[in-house]
Amino acid sequence: MKKFLFSILFLAIITTPVGAKGLKGKVIYVNPGHGGWTVNDRPHATINYEAMDTMSFFESKTCLWKALELRDRLKAAGAKVIMSRTTNGWVSEGDKNITRNDRFETYDDGTGQQQLITLFKIASQVDSLNPDYFIALHSNATGGGDGKKVNYLLYMYRGETGNDYAKGSIARARVAFPYVYDNPLTVWTTPDTSRYIAGDLTWMGGTPPGTPNALGYTGWLAVLKHKVPSFLVEGSFHSYQPERQRLMNRDYCRMEGIRHFRGINAWFGGKPEKHGYIAGTIKSADETFTDSLYNYKEGTDDQWKPINGATVYLLDKHNVRIRHYRVDNEYNGFFGFFYLKPGKYTLIYDAPSYESRSEQVIVERDHTTYCKPRLHRYNYNIK
Repeated sequence: MKKFLFSILFLAIITTPVGAKGLKGKVIYVNPGHGGWTVNDRPHATINYEAMDTMSFFESKTCLWKALELRDRLKAAGAKVIMSRTTNGWVSEGDKNITRNDRFETYDDGTGQQQLITLFKIASQVDSLNPDYFIALHSNATGGGDGKKVNYLLYMYRGETGNDYAKGSIARARVAFPYVYDNPLTVWTTPDTSRYIAGDLTWMGGTPPGTPNALGYTGWLAVLKHKVPSFLVEGSFHSYQPERQRLMNRDYCRMEGIRHFRGINAWFGGKPEKHGYIAGTIKSADETFTDSLYNYKEGTDDQWKPINGATVYLLDKHNVRIRHYRVDNEYNGFFGFFYLKPGKYTLIYDAPSYESRSEQVIVERDHTTYCKPRLHRYNYNIK
């Protein structure tokens, strides 16, 4: 795996545009996938909630969480950001799943805020605006059975594998991939990562009926049918149930948004962020976890029971508590600390019925320090 990351990072360096001077003044178009609360927005049941409950998993919701964090980081770096939507719940007029709580999509109101979910309208706007970069954020899914144990990162651009119809798409994807792949808190279920930058026609199996679109562009994914170098990112598989539980945590999704920012920033040769981050998952060292909605890949970290309600304390170099994070009850164990000054910190992990422990960590600028503490349960007899 280290060899793969080294080769991709090296490729990222040599494919970064010559003379790139950062994100200031660049126009980035961000499309959070889907947009509402319908059956077309990828609802799934989770351990605590039934499918179609807005408190449960919707791909539209988690994609928006990622996109909003990405937007904030891009704007802080000086980019102009256009988003196809900035809220969840908008549906197209005539949608058979509309409810009284839904609103119809609108157009640019002059402030750059809009709610577009119709893919052709998005593609048309992108083609007209001609931004410097386009990214569509999604998560993937596959079938039942063993399919629920599949989880990998996928970048798809318009065209055939090795032949991007919007030139520059492959180069951008190659630069971004290693930054987004840098997530040891998930379980990537296959080591064969090099093939997961692909043309949509090759990956999806040919040209579907109805192409080219009204703009004259061919391809499979409607949101990519424009002239701008671009790709759609399947950041992980929400059908892999432990990953779905992680995606239920907004801060976990925010961390993915930050990784997308790093990939875009690297493409434009931007300055590194001055601060760093800490992210982790806190789980039992003694107890495995099973549930009908928590099928995991055997032998991985996902077998261990996430500790709901644990508290993680953050201490500075003077051993003064400066922050704390309360783990949610969604069976993911996730915790995270944002915008930290580089330096030494101590983490204290505390949970009822478990032995507390501490860990010293180093935070570096423009980097996420990952931790995976495991706590022993008091008086627990391993059978």
